[in-house]
Amino acid sequence: MAEETVGPAPRAERGVTLIEVIIAMLILTVVLLGMGSFAVNFTRTVAKSDSRTIAVNLASQRMSEIRSAPNYAALEATYIATEASIAGFTGYSRVTQIVLTGGPRPTYTSNFKTVTVTVTAPGITPVKKTVVVAAP
Repeated sequence: MAEETVGPAPRAERGVTLIEVIIAMLILTVVLLGMGSFAVNFTRTVAKSDSRTIAVNLASQRMSEIRSAPNYAALEATYIATEASIAGFTGYSRVTQIVLTGGPRPTYTSNFKTVTVTVTAPGITPVKKTVVVAAP
């Protein structure tokens, strides 16, 4: 006859141990903290990018106005200005500078104006655009 053993039967593993739960929680915490840091940096970068895009558009708008101005002789009187506040764009300022090079012919061989528009806003480096406008 075969011997029969009496006693507890071997039990299969069930569930997870406390150590496994603690390690899983630690890994999850590290991953979530990393994602949170990424989300904060991403939000700041998007906000800065939006501000810079607005500044570039404000400078380009002023350049377009100057290029399409019908009176070349009156560019300085019309556009040289420092706008401390721009309607609809709180915190933005725009400075327009125009420098004449040469003068009217036949006295001068060249007659053009260098236009520089600088837009500043909090949190971004100033945006500067320059264009040369020649006499008609």
